[in-house]
Amino acid sequence: MYQALYRQYRPKTFDEVLGQEHITTTIKNQIKNNNIGHAYLFSGTKGTGKTSTAKIFSRAVNCLNPIDGNPCNQCEICKGILDESIMDVIEMDAASNRRIDDIRELKDKVIYPPSRTKYKIYIIDEVHMLTTEAFNALLKTLEEPPKHLIFILATTEAEKLPQTILSRCQKYDFKRIKSTDITKNMGNICKELKIPVEERALKLIARNSDGSMRDALSLLDQCISYKEGELKYEDTLDILGIANTDILFKLVDNIIDRELEKALFNIDDIIQNGKDINQFIKDLIYHFRNLLIVKTSHNPMEIIDMEGETIERYREQSKKMSIDYILNSLDILNESENQAKWATQPRIILEMAIIKIVKIEENKDLEERVKELEKIISSGKIPVAQNFETKANVKPTISKTKKTIEKPKVEIETKAIIDDGKELSIKTIL
Repeated sequence: MYQALYRQYRPKTFDEVLGQEHITTTIKNQIKNNNIGHAYLFSGTKGTGKTSTAKIFSRAVNCLNPIDGNPCNQCEICKGILDESIMDVIEMDAASNRRIDDIRELKDKVIYPPSRTKYKIYIIDEVHMLTTEAFNALLKTLEEPPKHLIFILATTEAEKLPQTILSRCQKYDFKRIKSTDITKNMGNICKELKIPVEERALKLIARNSDGSMRDALSLLDQCISYKEGELKYEDTLDILGIANTDILFKLVDNIIDRELEKALFNIDDIIQNGKDINQFIKDLIYHFRNLLIVKTSHNPMEIIDMEGETIERYREQSKKMSIDYILNSLDILNESENQAKWATQPRIILEMAIIKIVKIEENKDLEERVKELEKIISSGKIPVAQNFETKANVKPTISKTKKTIEKPKVEIETKAIIDDGKELSIKTIL
């Protein structure tokens, strides 16, 4: 059965863990000096080696023939832990065992000594998923565990852990792995697999892995399966749905020259070629970020992981725009990225962003005119047109006449009423 590359090439010793020398050196010295703690907390972003380091640690502290703090991976204990035939190393997923009942069950089991190894190891992955009640139930065991027990907690969100848990553990922060280290490791794997690959393709994969070795190897696995023969840069662009740098430079040139129609046509071509819109917005953000770095840094090659020729193209393009223009463009694109994630029509979000960036200079002209007007008003010297005449001391008089409205007089005739002893009618009275 085929096994994914990130599982095939999982590090088996501390020396094989990439980019975490500050952690592996400390742990190796603890093992050599027999100064092993009872609880460790490994925190950091995904794919940086937390679980791998925990598994290496579980073998190293139980190894019969350790080599400079590393496990030998040849003794019966190391082999038993590797093939999972020894049950003294227990790996738990806190996301699916997060209730207080699960922790109570764990507390009942930890009191029993290991069957074959020196230490019983509990590796609890994604520990931040435990409930508050479960954390409280774990506190006492974590503070005063049996002598044969070691806890290794791993998490990507250490800030969610209670302070009472953090204070009882030795905390180690795993850093993102550098793109150069990821590229070098992938190159070694391709040589071992005898797969020809362009270095530009490996660098592209490394840049899109966000410092995660696991993500990089997953992407490499996907690219290798694309076709037989050499893995080329263009193939990697197609597989990952990433826009070519030439397309990005062309689009940004259209934006700078205010050629809105050409910019929109370029976007249409990109979408028609099957590029992912959300990924394209990320690529555009990364492009403007590189322009900003080239514009502000004296040594951009140390920050931007690209060829010198490409960096020179960035430098030439950055001369056509100001730092404020780049910063405003990044603000617009970052806002568009957040909106496009949840939009049913992300293309419209992208097109709106391009139109806003093209219109930045027009808005800037208006702002400058307002600032200039404010300066004139604050100085008190307001220019007045010469041909405008005002007539002073001339007050128009408005004659007000009161009209009296006479009401017509109505004369009422009076009739004499003679009392003749007869009943009067109503008409007679009125």
